[in-house]
Amino acid sequence: MMEIILNEKAWAENAIESGSLGQRPAETLMRGAKYYHSVGYKRNEIERLLEEFLLRCDPTITLPRWRQAISRCASGAGKYPLIDVKGVTISQREMEQIGRLGGRLAQRLMFTLLCLAKYGNAVNPRNGNWVNRSPREVFALANITVTVNRQSLMINDLWREGYVGYSNIVDNINLNVKILDTEEEDASVFISDFRNLGNQYMQLVGENYMTCQNCGVVVRKTSNRQKYCQACAVELNAQAAADNRREMIA
Repeated sequence: MMEIILNEKAWAENAIESGSLGQRPAETLMRGAKYYHSVGYKRNEIERLLEEFLLRCDPTITLPRWRQAISRCASGAGKYPLIDVKGVTISQREMEQIGRLGGRLAQRLMFTLLCLAKYGNAVNPRNGNWVNRSPREVFALANITVTVNRQSLMINDLWREGYVGYSNIVDNINLNVKILDTEEEDASVFISDFRNLGNQYMQLVGENYMTCQNCGVVVRKTSNRQKYCQACAVELNAQAAADNRREMIA
């Protein structure tokens, strides 16, 4: 699943400075190429800089294996501008429409689709309210774990209710969101973090969810004393244990 980045310039600068390819090296190279193009480098210079970046990330890397990917990223670097989106606004009317759907799963799914459509519009003014992501990606962002058949049924239910539309192109799985509010006077929610969109919706409607005080991700709250998501809690506990050991040795 391609990570949703709101500020590609800052993201690319951080990756280049830290020398980190991350979990999706192809996406990192693509964003690095777009960044280098944005500051004035030409294709051959971008290829050289990407090679240098790869070697900083891993001095043992075999560059010939990356030639094709590097060339592809460099040649396409100027096709699209760097993404710079502050976030998306969800109106009170949109929240009310989502709330009319039966069941939290359907509501979480629709909220996620709405956020993704608005993100797509912000990135590309010609997007036309489309969500160009696979059902697997959408349901992961909505924090919904169901079978593939159930995914299809849930999307079809939204279509039957008039909330989404299908593409006229055969085998095109993109969805068109039909409930976007063109008026912004009744702005209700501003979404600037596209992780766990389904959990964010649950928190917004008053369910027992919380924002991790370390990484900011929204997760289900399992106790009144909980401050962190599970991943951060493990990391912070391990760090605290390591600090204690160093103090004992000192």
